[in-house]
Amino acid sequence: MFFEPGRTPYDLNFRLFGVDVRVHPWFWLMNAMLGWSTIALGGFGYLIIWIACVFISILVHEFGHIFMGIVFRSHGHIVLYTMGGLAVGSNRLPRHWQRILVCLAGPAAGFLFFGLVWVFAHRFVDLEQAPRAMRYTYDFLWQINLFWGFINLLPIWPLDAGQVTRDLLDWIMPERGVRIALGISLVTAGVLAVNALYVHFHEHSLGPLQYIPYLEYAGGLWLAFLFGVLAFNSFQAMQAESHRRPWDRDDNSWDR
Repeated sequence: MFFEPGRTPYDLNFRLFGVDVRVHPWFWLMNAMLGWSTIALGGFGYLIIWIACVFISILVHEFGHIFMGIVFRSHGHIVLYTMGGLAVGSNRLPRHWQRILVCLAGPAAGFLFFGLVWVFAHRFVDLEQAPRAMRYTYDFLWQINLFWGFINLLPIWPLDAGQVTRDLLDWIMPERGVRIALGISLVTAGVLAVNALYVHFHEHSLGPLQYIPYLEYAGGLWLAFLFGVLAFNSFQAMQAESHRRPWDRDDNSWDR
């Protein structure tokens, strides 16, 4: 699920800034499902705006990885698919610190992009008087680039911070760093999956969760499914790692 999907006759292929980009048809379908509720805002036009915001934002994120990889002479290509995007080959690099910088460049690009949107919206546009579609476009970009960006900074494999945690711990503790990173990933994703379900079914009475800042926002069936899949993925990776012999280790085995 978190690896490059096979090609189909319905892929959208193009080059941008000298980089090959492929959009799998499931990318459009998944994001239409995620944004289906936007139709209630005023019709299918808002769903189109949502999909466009996701498309542009994920492209910006992946180009962050690609351009940082190019700095270290690692060239790659971009694939947009069901679970978001992949910058394939961007961190095929020999040093831990190089791979860490490539991983962090994706969220950084998203934050910078929304920073520019924020400056434009507050300096040149009066959002309170702006057309409704423009206000919702701003809200969509906020959600995708900031909220999704912060989720990507959780130490969960294979999210960006999960890859950073793996490289950092493997660098510090070569013998067991990967297993510890996967354990952190499993626990974090599992707790958040349970929390998302709890918040979804207790959204009007959060109980003790109201004392944990911001955790009440990480609720909903979609997040429960996402974190559940990530927890299972981490468990599988732990199983594979426990059977890996030391001489089988490959520094690029977590390549994007």
